[in-house]
Amino acid sequence: MTLVNLNVLQRFINHSKIFQPLFILIIITFSVFIFHISAQAAEQKPTKNISGLAKTDAKKFDELKLVDASIWRCENNIIVKTAESSQGYLLLWKNKLYIMNKIDALRGVQRYTNDTYNLNWIEIPDKAMLFDFKLGQRVLDYCKTPELAAQAPIKNQEDLMK
Repeated sequence: MTLVNLNVLQRFINHSKIFQPLFILIIITFSVFIFHISAQAAEQKPTKNISGLAKTDAKKFDELKLVDASIWRCENNIIVKTAESSQGYLLLWKNKLYIMNKIDALRGVQRYTNDTYNLNWIEIPDKAMLFDFKLGQRVLDYCKTPELAAQAPIKNQEDLMK
């Protein structure tokens, strides 16, 4: 708008007895509307519920698995569940679901990886381990299923991954 048009509009606003109350009413209505929308958004904002997330991943694990889950008990009494699925190898650890991809490995060794979370799950004949390959260290060690735990250790059998 040009300066002349703005001056005409300003004079009209200043001298109009109808426009000033209408303008105030519009401002109040707009303010109430904005407040109402903000209040609605605050009510609908989801809260982070860690236990809800855990249940979701555990439930998703149960829905995706194609066979019975293997339950691994690791050192420090940490529990890991694994199972095959159509999407890959499922690993449920700390109530978080990881979908792993199988990698070719030596005979008798099963190896799975998740590049997003930098994890490698390795199963050897007498135990399983979880590695964080970004940190270059084992996260979990001496994971055994009840079947593996029941087997008596063979004399002179060394830990293949030490």
